[in-house]
Amino acid sequence: MGEQMIAKKSSIKGIALAGILGILSQSLLSSGCSKKNLKSSEQLPDFAISCVAVAPASSGTPLDSELLSKIEKKELEDGLYYLNNFLKKHFISRHDVRLFSDGQLSDGEDSSAPPSMERAKKFANKLSCNAVLETTLHRYKERVGGNMTAKEPASVAFEYRLLAMPDGKVLCLESFDAEQKSLMENLLGFREGTGGSLTWLTAKEFMKKGLRNRLGKCSYLAEEK
Repeated sequence: MGEQMIAKKSSIKGIALAGILGILSQSLLSSGCSKKNLKSSEQLPDFAISCVAVAPASSGTPLDSELLSKIEKKELEDGLYYLNNFLKKHFISRHDVRLFSDGQLSDGEDSSAPPSMERAKKFANKLSCNAVLETTLHRYKERVGGNMTAKEPASVAFEYRLLAMPDGKVLCLESFDAEQKSLMENLLGFREGTGGSLTWLTAKEFMKKGLRNRLGKCSYLAEEK
């Protein structure tokens, strides 16, 4: 009799526990869905873009600055070249994005001049767009060593802003400042879009992964699917 009572109580406790877990599970699921929907609604565009003018990437530190060593200057020049190439490839199939070419520059005009409202308006007017994407490269440090045994990992820092014209309202603003970590160290890198690599990436590869991740965070600039 005593054993039956104990078994009965255990059964009741098990049912109660299962019920509580079921309620918690439903609560978590409904909470997760509501957050997801809220996040999606917050990302809906509230500005009608006719087209985005992609301005040439610029250096956070002027390339003729005495603060830069010869190596740093060369690295930034290389980084700007690869950054501009990646932007062209990323947006080449987009009909609502217009890419700037060197042939559209006036004589003596510096394509890598620092971001400013005047510069943004100039590119918007030249490409007849009501939004401008400005990208600034702050650091571009190449990997030292091979892809399996790097002595120093690649390190990159950049930011971009998407401005509505003509008032300059910031539609999107993202930055990236990171040094590649090993696979074991970089568990959180999956969230940033740079983790998961079994080899040490070059600065070009690392920047490409970081830029694709950051552009994907802006509804106006994410890759079309």
